[in-house]
Amino acid sequence: MDDSLKSDPSGVTRVIHSALAPIDAASLAVFRIGFGLMMAWWCFDELRTGRVHDLYIAPRFHFTYYLFDFVRPWPGAGMTVHFVALLWLALCIAAGFLYRAATILFALGFTFFFLLDRTNYQNHYYLLTLISWTLVLLPLNRCASLDAFTKQLRRSDVVPAWCLWLLRFHIALPYFFGGVAKLHPDWFAGEPLRTHLSSMNWLPLLKPLFTSEATIGILIWGGLLFDLAIVPLLVWRRTRVVAYVMCVGFHLANSLLFNIHVFPWFMILATTLFFEPAWPRRLWGGPHPVVEPLKYREWQSLPRLSRLGGICLAVYCLAHVALPFRHYLYPGDSMWTEQGHHFSWRMMLRTKDSALRYYLTDAETGAIGSVDLRQFVNPEQLSKSSRDPEMILHLAHYLAQEFRQSTGRNVEVRALVLTTLNGRKPELLIDPNVDLAKEPRGFYERRWIMPQREPLRSVAWSVPMQQWERFVEIPPMTFLENKQTARTSSPIRPRSEARVF
Repeated sequence: MDDSLKSDPSGVTRVIHSALAPIDAASLAVFRIGFGLMMAWWCFDELRTGRVHDLYIAPRFHFTYYLFDFVRPWPGAGMTVHFVALLWLALCIAAGFLYRAATILFALGFTFFFLLDRTNYQNHYYLLTLISWTLVLLPLNRCASLDAFTKQLRRSDVVPAWCLWLLRFHIALPYFFGGVAKLHPDWFAGEPLRTHLSSMNWLPLLKPLFTSEATIGILIWGGLLFDLAIVPLLVWRRTRVVAYVMCVGFHLANSLLFNIHVFPWFMILATTLFFEPAWPRRLWGGPHPVVEPLKYREWQSLPRLSRLGGICLAVYCLAHVALPFRHYLYPGDSMWTEQGHHFSWRMMLRTKDSALRYYLTDAETGAIGSVDLRQFVNPEQLSKSSRDPEMILHLAHYLAQEFRQSTGRNVEVRALVLTTLNGRKPELLIDPNVDLAKEPRGFYERRWIMPQREPLRSVAWSVPMQQWERFVEIPPMTFLENKQTARTSSPIRPRSEARVF
């Protein structure tokens, strides 16, 4: 230990000294390469499967985030070009070529994609957005990169320790808060695990084993304890290898059972950051860099901007620790109301299905009619939006706007929404008497969300909710009959995570 550090042994001093201490950059270089290749493959897959067209080109309406209504898809083939550009930028990140420009442009482009449509929200997209912006701050192109090879910048095999710990912080968030979110009565009652496993038909011989109450009980407590304990086990050297093997098994099982695309593979890669920074050199046998300890006088004389940056990072981390608890500011269960549900790492906690129909009342003539929503949104958008009061409200505003533009008259918009959560009997999600066209968007408490009253059932409700539409005899509105119909002719096949989020 530096003698000058002994003379100033305060906790803050030691934290700053540890954060600025140089470490081997090898593990971070591996993460950069893996991240770039994985994101390039993701972009290619989105283009290959046609999801770019089906989700961002074909629909007439997009569920933008509140305060981000200005984010709109590029016209024409712009979204295809956008994803091709993201693919090449991801490859540049992997190669460490023009790294600083590539990370900035990729972070901007991926954030643009993330904000385009709320129905495409996934926790791993949120995590990848945070990681993308974190890479902008980190000097990960000084080792094993084309930038260093071509001498565009000085090569270095060491980086400050805070670079590694900042990435570890982001990876720890979904693990820990995923466990905190499981401290819920439905989880302890076996939902939605029981429903998921009962719907698995690809292993009929093993289905009795997977659906047994003993197996469900093991998964309930195993999943909870895994999420809460895995980060401490990864940090502690003695349990690190065993913990990583557990992580690999956990994510491979998730990929097999739930088909959640890139997330399991990314977490298998990212969790290697908890190993010693020099672990890649031990595999390929390269020489270890000389890491000299940081002297007290070196960090004590840092410029003010660097100190300000450290304060900003501390505030940033505290904000992300507090954000998952914001749902306590709203009444009711966030799984039902959706308020505070997003950006809180609440993963694999529910099965939620809704049947939705809008009713429009012409304010001048008093005529009432329903609307064929397929004119505006695709099946995946409709499936997800019908479960979220915020998106139901957003689409109601759009319908009122379309009516005014088509007829020059105002309209009242009401919605009848029956929703089932974790196999409960369907019940009203929002008050069908409220004119949603007059309700503002925002972060306020939505008093028109109906309270959840139905108890959890031992046997999931199995009557299709769509049957209630057979008894509704309100004719469709015709004010949009001359409008362009939905621009997608084939339904989108949503990934399995579209139903559990």
